[in-house]
Amino acid sequence: MKRRTILAAIAIAGGATAFTPALAQDDAALDVAIVSDPVTLDPALMASFFELAVQYNIFEPLLHTTPDLEIEPGLASYEMPDETTYVLTLREGLTFHDGTALDAEAVKANFDRYMDPETGSPRASELGPLESVEVTGPLEVTLKLADPYAPFLQVLANRAGMMVSPTAVEELGADFATRAVGAGPYKVVDWTKNSELELEAFDAYWRGAPAIDRVVFRPIPDETVRINNLRSGTVELIDEVAPQLVPQVEGDASLKLKKSPGLGFNAFSFNTTAAPFDDPQVRRAFSMAVDPQVVMQAAYFGAASPAAGAIPPSIGWAYDDSLEAPRADPEGARALLEEAGIDAPVSIEITVTNSPIYVRIAQILQSQANEAGFDVSINQIDSTSLITVLRERTSDLTMSPWSGRSDPDGNMYNYFTIDGPNNFPGWKNEEVDRLLKDARTETDQTARAELYAQAQRIIADEAPLLFLVFPEKLQASVADLDWTQWPDGAFRLQFATME
Repeated sequence: MKRRTILAAIAIAGGATAFTPALAQDDAALDVAIVSDPVTLDPALMASFFELAVQYNIFEPLLHTTPDLEIEPGLASYEMPDETTYVLTLREGLTFHDGTALDAEAVKANFDRYMDPETGSPRASELGPLESVEVTGPLEVTLKLADPYAPFLQVLANRAGMMVSPTAVEELGADFATRAVGAGPYKVVDWTKNSELELEAFDAYWRGAPAIDRVVFRPIPDETVRINNLRSGTVELIDEVAPQLVPQVEGDASLKLKKSPGLGFNAFSFNTTAAPFDDPQVRRAFSMAVDPQVVMQAAYFGAASPAAGAIPPSIGWAYDDSLEAPRADPEGARALLEEAGIDAPVSIEITVTNSPIYVRIAQILQSQANEAGFDVSINQIDSTSLITVLRERTSDLTMSPWSGRSDPDGNMYNYFTIDGPNNFPGWKNEEVDRLLKDARTETDQTARAELYAQAQRIIADEAPLLFLVFPEKLQASVADLDWTQWPDGAFRLQFATME
């Protein structure tokens, strides 16, 4: 890669000074600045937003999703003899990074691992009614479902379709999470936590070795520091551009900005298992105090749209533009607290990562909620601790950004079913649970959309999550890097070239 002088970068953001040290120079590598380190490199255990930037570079799903969200063959092609049977046929000659054959037995081993309760994988829920996995030929696997499952092809094109080397899983044990071996375009060379993840091109990748030989992902949480490093040439690609910095990128001929409507949402999870948010009236009051329009303008500078639910406008067939939730009414919020017999002020803690944009959002929520009878404190944590706080419910209200999926099931089922792995609020609603399970088995798109609409109306009323906005995907690079943006924001650098 063409390199420029490497600079230390200092930025003032959110009232705090942020510093990132000079980065080690590697003339052959594409340096990518990401918001945070991944929590794990194991697809079976991935449950955080922060694996998104790196995952498709190490792992290849069985099926491929185009930027237009169409399903194509990937490692395998598929046939459907009936609505509950999928026959996958692998390409010939596939191997993992360690030379292990990627054959039907390896695929079965991956699905067995995902579905094993001892693994504790979120993929088990995503695979839904998968009932059996049978090797029906050296390169053929037959998947039988207990019921029709509308999102299944999309699932096989995402994390649950990512294949890892069974040999490496057995040999590395717990170390597999940091030294993962997949079949994607790049293989792991070294991972120094909170410093850099170094990858090198996989020569036996089925599409052909990537044009870019080496990739180094560097976590840089501060939004201004990321831009400064991009402008200086210290990095050549960044996974998130702060909306207020878009004019800087657009005004610099040496840089390239890409943006698109996203698939995900920005929301906060109420802890519904403990006071005060175990009372839906208190959740409604807090939600009513918040004005997403202010968040959209002050934090996203217009690069977002207000959200009342989990399904964004980019999934047009399922998006419900009539969905509403009471917002921007502090007096109404106070009245709800009084009706509930709650004495103001209600002390609550908001937990966010130390990323400036999320701190800014927390400060907006704090100001708005305090006007409505709450007393809000803000707790800042590092990004890799977020999933633990969410799972253990150690805060009253915790940021819960979701990168999104191309099928609405991916934005709804895991969050709002009673046993869903992303049910961070601990919320239980049997009617919503039933609606979302019915939506999985319904193959008529219009009927599915109505089921999701019914579920979202209940969710909006019960308010287990505080939905704020659907953010646009804003990413940037140096001008001479040619790369494709996907709506989920994940980088797939096997398709990138440097001019």
